[in-house]
Amino acid sequence: MTAVSFGRSHFKAIEPGVITRTYNELIRRSHPSYWGNFNLDPLIKPGAIGLIDRDSGVFQFSGEYLQNFEVITSPLSEVMKLSTEHVKESKLEVNAQALKAEVGQAEVKASWTLNKKGAMVTRWVLTEKLHLKDAGRVIRDNLDLIRSLADSESMYDFSTGISQGFGVITGVIMGKGGMNIASLSDRSTFSISGGASSIRAMLSHASGDAAYNSVESEGNVLSFVWPAEELKSDGGLVPVAFTFASLDGEKVIMSWVQPITDFWLIFNNYGSHYVSIKVDYSSEEGNQQKEEGLMPLSKREVNIPLDSTNVYMSLDYMRIMKTVQTYRWKTPLGSWPTGVRHIDIKGSWPMYPSFYIREEAFSSK
Repeated sequence: MTAVSFGRSHFKAIEPGVITRTYNELIRRSHPSYWGNFNLDPLIKPGAIGLIDRDSGVFQFSGEYLQNFEVITSPLSEVMKLSTEHVKESKLEVNAQALKAEVGQAEVKASWTLNKKGAMVTRWVLTEKLHLKDAGRVIRDNLDLIRSLADSESMYDFSTGISQGFGVITGVIMGKGGMNIASLSDRSTFSISGGASSIRAMLSHASGDAAYNSVESEGNVLSFVWPAEELKSDGGLVPVAFTFASLDGEKVIMSWVQPITDFWLIFNNYGSHYVSIKVDYSSEEGNQQKEEGLMPLSKREVNIPLDSTNVYMSLDYMRIMKTVQTYRWKTPLGSWPTGVRHIDIKGSWPMYPSFYIREEAFSSK
């Protein structure tokens, strides 16, 4: 499955976890709730139970899958083209001796220069998405199994239940061709060569089978290329990234990307209005309300518990009579991956105010 190459010169090893953490950051530019599968681990499948190492972001499979679950397959047509800083991609080079009539079979080469240690490139043609049907219910139906596996991994405590970070893979995006490339030295190069139509099928939406003839590198490069073998075009699909549902006690947190202890609403007042904030919500303790006053050019933070539902935010602008703006969230659990909502308030009196929720790109205007 892997095409891994290292230069012969001595290099200082990158801190463990840097590669996978960087890859997760890249993946989340286009898929905010996903974890990356940098080394193309074939065990990344919907229904897999295990834990995500908090230091590296690597999924560690428990060896067990959920019981009695169904996977839904949906077509996907997407090209993932991401890179860190200090990466330069060269134009596709075509063998000048190829006849125009044979351009589809002409030898071409795609290449990248990675100028800094830790620089990374990922290119994928994504063709399929797999996800658990009714994931929340299936996970709750399997709580006894998940609890026993968490206990064996020291991720369960009798008093608090299952620890965040242990849970289930709920969805996977699959690629027909592509590569993950990381530089382990300050100047490295990587290139992949093959027939024009096959290389384009690896790097773009071009039809045909993804394949290549050879890969080359200079410097110290860690690379995972699919299809796994040269001159092979029937490699099937490979898992590129995945979504993960974690448990917190017995609460299921869908689209989990980091530990969350509370939900936070962070209000930033960039205008000159005086604002009265009210946040109503329901929890195990019943219906609750929190109130805060927000002065011009100031900031307030309001926290609510993880089991909060029917969260209702009300902004009352004191200088403008009867001007109240509202917003509602039904279930933050699973829909706020970072546990935070930033609410930016703008407008200077006597102009009409507005608010903007960054994570949802929602504006009250």
